[in-house]
Amino acid sequence: MNEAGTAGARGPGAVIGRSERHALGRRLLAEGGVLWSALPIEWPTEGARGSVADPPELPGLWWRVWASVVALLRRPGRSFAYVQEPVAHGAVLRLLLALRLPLWGVLLAALTVQAWLPEGATRLRPVHALLDPRMCEVLSLWLLLMVPIGVPLLYFALGVATHVALALTGGAPRSIAASMRAAGYALAPALIGIAAIDLPLHLGVLPGFAYLILLALVGLSFFHQLGQALTGTHAISPVRGYLVAVVPLVMVLAAQFGRALLVLPDLPGWSPSASHPYFIP
Repeated sequence: MNEAGTAGARGPGAVIGRSERHALGRRLLAEGGVLWSALPIEWPTEGARGSVADPPELPGLWWRVWASVVALLRRPGRSFAYVQEPVAHGAVLRLLLALRLPLWGVLLAALTVQAWLPEGATRLRPVHALLDPRMCEVLSLWLLLMVPIGVPLLYFALGVATHVALALTGGAPRSIAASMRAAGYALAPALIGIAAIDLPLHLGVLPGFAYLILLALVGLSFFHQLGQALTGTHAISPVRGYLVAVVPLVMVLAAQFGRALLVLPDLPGWSPSASHPYFIP
């Protein structure tokens, strides 16, 4: 008897084990999302009405998160072949925040510990040629604390910009909500890289040149995922999909580099100016 049949034979009040829920999740995932979606994060949650299966029989949130990331990386075409509307924006944001916030919390804890350590002399950074060092510290901390709000804002901004770019290059076959879904799920794997890079960056142990290389790799990953997402979602040519993906790519790189510039210790070709009031020979 298969997993679904075993679960149904136990009755509605039976407790389903974790291994059985995971096995059922893998079977549904192998079917290509014909029941609900190719991305487990969009499957019904407990308490959902009108669902085909009893939600408690399905795997939990973290299994769905990682299974969705693996599906996006391994099978991007299948992940966007079918879009159910109205789009579940809550599911997209749930995935993005689940990937971004854990390392964000670790970074806040590390910075809290670092704040209690003896503070040395102010180190000059490239941005100090434009902004006061104390202003840079305040802005950097404020932007870091705004991450839980910034992720939804970035999601909606990328979706709108992507849909406008589609409209300007020949029209968007699907709705703006579908474009937002494509941009959001394409951003998900890149958010893991952004969160991982933020740790050594804000702790002051990542050189500027290394950061630029890592940011370029994250941007390349996002560009590839979004091109695939737009091609599958709107059934357009890959050339047009990747052409449209340039606009949100620039937005993501600009936003991340702008945040990083406040704390980057150096940049290629930069050297501290001896005329700066904080310069120490």
